[in-house]
Amino acid sequence: MSLIGTLFDAPSRLTALDPVAARAGALADRLLPGGRVRALLHGRPFGHPAHPAMAMLPVGTSISALLLDAAASALPGGRGLHAPARGLAAVALASAVPTALAGWADYTGLHRDQQRTALVHATGNAVAVTCWAASMLTGRRAALLRTAGTLAAGAAGALGGHLSYRWAAGANHAEHLPHLAGAAQREHVDIGALEDLPDGELTRRHAGDAPLCVLRRGSSVRALTDTCTHLGAGLHGGEVREGPGGPEVVCPWHGSAFRFDDGRVVDGPATAPQPAVDVRVADGRVLVRVDGPPQS
Repeated sequence: MSLIGTLFDAPSRLTALDPVAARAGALADRLLPGGRVRALLHGRPFGHPAHPAMAMLPVGTSISALLLDAAASALPGGRGLHAPARGLAAVALASAVPTALAGWADYTGLHRDQQRTALVHATGNAVAVTCWAASMLTGRRAALLRTAGTLAAGAAGALGGHLSYRWAAGANHAEHLPHLAGAAQREHVDIGALEDLPDGELTRRHAGDAPLCVLRRGSSVRALTDTCTHLGAGLHGGEVREGPGGPEVVCPWHGSAFRFDDGRVVDGPATAPQPAVDVRVADGRVLVRVDGPPQS
């Protein structure tokens, strides 16, 4: 592994952070609003996490401020560029607040090793915000503080990207399932006899290599792919509840809820819909076809 990869992986092994990680998660879960506001912070209306996209504004404006400060120092008579740089730093500071709220909303639904990395990421961003705020209150060292804040934000952003891509925080953990279904993504395949499915209970079956979460109620059968899109839990270990659009399955790990009929996310931190499964019952046999990729 590269030196940078090893360095960025290191926070995930800092078990000394676990007490802080637990308290931070409990505090964020208690203080952040729920319902539609929490769903918006997660990015559910957009079909993917909101935090990475929101981070583009403070990072972009702070980098622009850094470039203006550099030009102000390098160009004759360029001192006037410090004023717009200060304005851009103010935008970065203001936009960091909602961006952080979205990040903390996502934090509450991460695994502990992911939370360790996220804490270091948040600490770097806190340093950046502190520097940007301090630059608003001083004159002589304002450009230096803006630059320090931008460098801290850049390092924290790189770690955040590592958390997303290396440690799959915020990624869709079920995107591959329609591909694993093989023939079951093109045509209906037999997964067994109706009478072999427990009535009223979630059970696990397979279509090709794709695991399914199956619910039988009398002669009616519904199914979704079994791997939760949020962090990969087996949905068959969750609970069934009734929703306005029909039965829903609630993930046993973080409470994401998906509608059986179309895989739509209706609750929890998940943002990507669950790949749905078309089910038919013929001559006492259950036939399924995995539909995908899922539509938001």
